[in-house]
Amino acid sequence: MNLLILVWAFIRRRPLTWGFNVLTLSTGVAVVLALALVNQAIEDRFQRDLAGIDLVIGAKGSPLQIVLSAVFQMDTPTGNISLEDARRFAGNAMAASAVPVSMGDNVRNARIVGTTLDYPRLYGARLAQGRWWSQPMEAVLGAGAARRLGLKPGDTFVGAHGLVGSADLHKRFPYRVVGVLRPTGSVVDRIVLTDLASVWNIHEHPDPDEAAADPNHREVTALLVKYRSAMGALMMPRLVSATPNLQPAIPAIESARLFNLLGVGADVLQGVGLSILALAGIGFFIALFGAVSQRRRDLALIRALGARPSLLLLIVALEAALLGLAGGVVGVAGGRALAAYAGRISMAAASGPTLMPSSIGLIDLIAVGAALVLSLAASIGPAIIASRTDPARELAGG
Repeated sequence: MNLLILVWAFIRRRPLTWGFNVLTLSTGVAVVLALALVNQAIEDRFQRDLAGIDLVIGAKGSPLQIVLSAVFQMDTPTGNISLEDARRFAGNAMAASAVPVSMGDNVRNARIVGTTLDYPRLYGARLAQGRWWSQPMEAVLGAGAARRLGLKPGDTFVGAHGLVGSADLHKRFPYRVVGVLRPTGSVVDRIVLTDLASVWNIHEHPDPDEAAADPNHREVTALLVKYRSAMGALMMPRLVSATPNLQPAIPAIESARLFNLLGVGADVLQGVGLSILALAGIGFFIALFGAVSQRRRDLALIRALGARPSLLLLIVALEAALLGLAGGVVGVAGGRALAAYAGRISMAAASGPTLMPSSIGLIDLIAVGAALVLSLAASIGPAIIASRTDPARELAGG
């Protein structure tokens, strides 16, 4: 206890110096931890949104765009595919399940997705209020969409044509909210679900003066397929590619590619955080070296009172450890705050995924431990110098 009091007294002599070094260390820890938490949250979110979907069948175009639009609801579709083709592949013996999705409208930037009840089952979605849709023009809202739009069962709304914007172009076709889902932590939270027939009704009758579309030529945006066996992974993409106007997209491959693209910027920021940590380590070394030089007489007096050299080494190491621990704890708090802020920003963006950083756990202990190790490593040189203090020479020189 007396040793801690002595170390604290040493620290209080240089509050500005140590405060600056702790701030630098905590900044580096915060940047690195926040990026790690956000990257982990993005990866976790991607995995939840994939929901075990093995293949997405869409219109010819970019496979990444197909996955972004049909799975993550983050891009415009490449086009539509015929309902006949969708049904043909859905009935393929290699498909364990196949869920059609139709997109094209939004309500205040929340996408309206026409599908079947198999879609929410992919994500284990359950009702918080109301019931599932049972006929066209009934809608079930994801938890985030309901909160942001301020809608509840019994309310009505009109969708706007297109995936962005708010102009009401389908006023003759209002939707009625019949249910709201519990939060799932997946893409379902931020979209509006309805029956496929709702989308067909609106777009087959855009204007009273226009003729209705031929029901035999109906379309969907994409088909989300799960394989029955490994044979599906070998054969179905080839069958899709051989079909005119159809494009296979493998979500696992495209999401990995997307994550790598996102990782480029994250790597740069990670490098900045590590550079700050390196500077913090250098700062600790310089500060401790200067502190030991200024305390030569104090250290010599401690030695003259019978302290072993190892005690002087322990004093410097303990001082570094306390400061490193402080920097680590403050850095973890700052990193958590940054990650939470990123999560709030993603929640506010209707078209982007909601990020939910993991709860406090091992990664935070690692961050604090890294700060502690860095500060102790910086103290090795100054601690050795302190342990070699010659009391006779220092006191005689004073």
